[in-house]
This record gives sequence, structure tokens and C-alpha cells, in this order.
Amino acid sequence: MSKLTTYEIIEGCKHKDALCQRALVDTYSGLIYVTCNRYLKNQESAKDMMQESLLRIFRNLDKYDSTKGSFSSWISTITIRLCLTALRNNSISLITLEDVNPTELSYTIESHILDKYDNETLIKLITELPDTYRTVFNLAAIDGYSHREIAQLLDIKITTSRARLSRAKNILKTKVNALQNKELWVNTI
Repeated sequence: MSKLTTYEIIEGCKHKDALCQRALVDTYSGLIYVTCNRYLKNQESAKDMMQESLLRIFRNLDKYDSTKGSFSSWISTITIRLCLTALRNNSISLITLEDVNPTELSYTIESHILDKYDNETLIKLITELPDTYRTVFNLAAIDGYSHREIAQLLDIKITTSRARLSRAKNILKTKVNALQNKELWVNTI
């Protein structure tokens, strides 16, 4: 059987077609899981939220409007909002940012510096950010939300979003500089 198109998957799911439901899960569970994993503290929480997201997506397929954006963007929005709601309700802890691509962080830290460190080191630096800064950093730097959108999602002022992102970037720069200085000191011994 040939691969189903997004339209076929959506229409089939609306009609409770098991093959189309399986295709939706197979096609989009990776995107959903990576999104959950960026916001939530551990893999178990990310898996639980992925399940919640899939349930919400299946329940709301009739609300998807292709004229307003791609299906994957719609799925990401649902997933991010569910994660933020859970975080607001303190039912789960914030992100570990596994699977962050260093190139996604390049506007925050100079790219030649990023090339020196592996993903694990960069992820560790980001996870050490305080929760409020880490959430805004993730929304802005990784997911591409504007400050206006972040303010609405987190129920904060736009200026607060900007300040938190700026502070997150400064903390990351300080941490990267500290790593560089430590490496220079170790190399001189």
C-alpha cells in the first residue's frame, strides 16, 4: 500500500479508520515526543504528555483548518499548550531539552563557540537555567514563538518575556565563557 497523504490521514481519522489512526501516530509521534521532551523534566513525563497530546489531537481533528497552517504546526501548538498547562499546574517539571540541535541556539551563542561542545554539554547548560528563563528560552529560541505569543501563553507581559529571554542568553553566555576559561586553565597545566 502506498503512503497516505496528510489529508488522507486526517480524513480517515475523522471516520475512525484504524489504519489512518495508526498512520497519524507513526507519522507524528516523533514530533510530539521531541516537543514534549523539550519542556518536561524526564522521559516518562514526555511519554505521558505525548499520549495526552495524541488524545487531544484525535478528539479535535474536526477543528483543524488547513488554511491557518500546516498540520504539524497545529499538532505542535496543541502539544506545547498541553505542556505549558501541565507546568502551570505544577503537575510536572520543566524541560531537559534532549534532542536540541546546537544550530538552533546559534543566535544566542556565537557558532564557533558552539562547535567546540557536544549536544550533551549544551543541553546540560540549558537545563541549568532557572525554570522561568528556560521556558521562555525554549519557546523563543527553539519553537520560534514571538514575545507577544509567549506573553499570552505564559500569562506574562511582553517586556517580561523579553527580559527573561535576555537573562537566559546572558546566563548561557556566562556559562559558556566559564567552560572556555576552565578549558584554558586545564590546558595550561
